[in-house]
Amino acid sequence: MGPQGSTGRQGPRGTKGDAGDKGSQGAPGLRGPPGALGSNWKQCVFKNLDDGKDTGLIKECLFIKKSAETALRVFWSGNLRLHNCHACCRRWYFTLNGAECSAPAAIDGVVYMENGAKKNLHRPRHIEGVCEKVHKGVVRVGFWVGNCKGYGSADALTGWNSVSRIYGAYPYPPHGPCAYGTPFGAPGIPGIPGSPGPAGPTGIAGPPGPRGSTGPQGDKGDAGKPGNQGLTGPQGPPGKMGPQGSTGRQGPRGTKGDSGDKGSQGAPGLRGPPGALGSNWKQCVFKNLNDGKDTGLIKECLFIKKSAKTALRVFWSGNLRLYNCHACCRRWYFTLNGAECSAPAAIDGVVYMIYGNGAKKDLHRPRHIEGVCEKVHKGVVRVGFWVGNCKGYGSADAYTGWNSVSRIYVEEVPPPQA
Repeated sequence: MGPQGSTGRQGPRGTKGDAGDKGSQGAPGLRGPPGALGSNWKQCVFKNLDDGKDTGLIKECLFIKKSAETALRVFWSGNLRLHNCHACCRRWYFTLNGAECSAPAAIDGVVYMENGAKKNLHRPRHIEGVCEKVHKGVVRVGFWVGNCKGYGSADALTGWNSVSRIYGAYPYPPHGPCAYGTPFGAPGIPGIPGSPGPAGPTGIAGPPGPRGSTGPQGDKGDAGKPGNQGLTGPQGPPGKMGPQGSTGRQGPRGTKGDSGDKGSQGAPGLRGPPGALGSNWKQCVFKNLNDGKDTGLIKECLFIKKSAKTALRVFWSGNLRLYNCHACCRRWYFTLNGAECSAPAAIDGVVYMIYGNGAKKDLHRPRHIEGVCEKVHKGVVRVGFWVGNCKGYGSADAYTGWNSVSRIYVEEVPPPQA
């Protein structure tokens, strides 16, 4: 029998290992800009209040303030009256937890009458302002009546024969040199998952194939010549080597490749959608302005408008007066960068008096003039409050901001509905 065939060739390389596991999810996307603080307001309403108190608390309205960083806007809307007195004055004002506002100033309105022995003038009045640095929590918003500076008591009446209200709400801190304000939005969405890790390395080689089968038996040697039987001849040479064994079977499948490396961090998430326009407002406050100008600019308040698509709400809250004239009129109005609003129209108020000659009437009254102007450009806006002639009337003796706190309030607001 021939010798055993040689070992079969190594089996082929094992198949490629499975792909590595999927990389971990990328880190969350960047946080979107902060969103606007939700609205928080309250009104306390009083029907036919008819409070004849000359000094003291008229009504109180409890308000829960949610943040120490916001301001508090309050207003009174209702009837005020001064009666049967000469050169007399009463002052109506707000307190917060028993103290008047001091940041930046008091929120008040005064009613003065020169010759009033026969007068009983019930009039709707609006007194409004914003107080900063008000703590978080319960705030007792009080509306009071008392003495004007330099004057004694007089006959007052509050909330006659109508509905009166105290309103409280908070806007954001003001913007501008003295404070700040910024719009906010929702958090950004999470980042997209990381891409799959690369494929695992190739599996290791399979083990050697099995040993080849034994080769066939060699050819039979030639017969010796006949002869005498001699000694036994030597063993014939080995037969030829059998043919090489067949190729071994394919080795088993390679083991699973190692897990792929961790995928790289996903790209940042898309930026969160912009929040609603954050509050952007400012008030300019003037204590005892006492401006006797009959024509011209009373005061100006600089405001930074953040968008060209928004509108601008402005109001004046303070004392106005017309004096010692007959059939006379003065007009108070706003300008924006030196021009009156034209989209949609001017923001103004007029005071007219029919019989006032001989210094018979000197009616200082709290007045509120408000409006919204559209199509105001982005950037610095000079908000001016002026006094001048009424259409069809000449000059007259005007007075602005007597013996009380006056304010110009400016706020950027979204555009109106279609």
